[in-house]
Amino acid sequence: MHHFRYRLTVIRISHLQKSYPTAGREITALSDINLHINKGEIFGIIGRSGAGKSTLIRTLNLLERPSQGQIFIDDEDITAFDSTALHKLRQRIGMIFQHFNLLSAKTVAENIDWPLKITGKYSREQRQQRVAELLDLVDLTQHGDKYPSQLSGGQKQRVGIARALANYPQVLLCDEATSALDPETTQAILRLLLDINRKLDLTIVLITHEMQVIRSICDRVAVIDHAQIVESGRVVDVFLRPQHAVTQKLVAESHAFDPDNNLDTAGFKGKLVRLTFVGDITYQPILNQVIAQTEALITILQGTISRIKDTPYGQLLVELSGSDVAIKEVFSQFQRYAIHHEVLA
Repeated sequence: MHHFRYRLTVIRISHLQKSYPTAGREITALSDINLHINKGEIFGIIGRSGAGKSTLIRTLNLLERPSQGQIFIDDEDITAFDSTALHKLRQRIGMIFQHFNLLSAKTVAENIDWPLKITGKYSREQRQQRVAELLDLVDLTQHGDKYPSQLSGGQKQRVGIARALANYPQVLLCDEATSALDPETTQAILRLLLDINRKLDLTIVLITHEMQVIRSICDRVAVIDHAQIVESGRVVDVFLRPQHAVTQKLVAESHAFDPDNNLDTAGFKGKLVRLTFVGDITYQPILNQVIAQTEALITILQGTISRIKDTPYGQLLVELSGSDVAIKEVFSQFQRYAIHHEVLA
């Protein structure tokens, strides 16, 4: 069965609304959602509890039916599908869950085999071959005969991933897939998802309340708050220059430093500036070069260097001192070296 080619897929969400009637009034879960998810990318949706992200991801396989709006997958409006087309759609879209949702009375291999079996499309030999391929893909070859109760949380989620991939889906939906796991296991599962995305060119849509998850593997992100998308874009842009207050708070919580936290600015006579470096310049001695070419002094107060998916970045909080002319020259040097700067005080 390994000859099968994964077909790539585009998802387009247009003016999506979802309301629930409750106690004589309507609760809005989603309000005018518009998103475009590219072929083969890992797209993250982040928001606090109750923001609407779980409802949104569940509309992509119509586990939640929208009240208004359209969802196009490869230019087909899935909201118009009849029950037969909907059944086929759900075979094309895999899903993994926060609490794994495994069948406890079945072995690991039987859990992975189950979605293959119920299609009635494959022989026993084909199914056995596919299960073996998937066990290898998620690094559980030795665990096929075990039951879910004998596995760790990370192993259970690997089974969940293998089962979700059984029918060669075009899209994988991840519903808070790592929030029940410890940080080390979370990183291992995220690396596995990234590996699967690259090997299979699989489109992955994930929801989370943790910016660290977005930062680790996503290409683009949408921020949802009170049923609306308040910001979206490339993770590098949204993470390093968040525009909306909700995004700024989510980013600050995941940062190694926060300029508003524990910093007494009363004693500073110069300008307080946040510098952001992206890409190769992160590891270059740019500040040395800037200082050598100006009369200003640069004092580093706080800083972090890390990565957003494959992109290195650095952020520094610095104090600039010197004459107005010298500081103006520093700012022009920052522009020359493509260092983004933001004057905080």
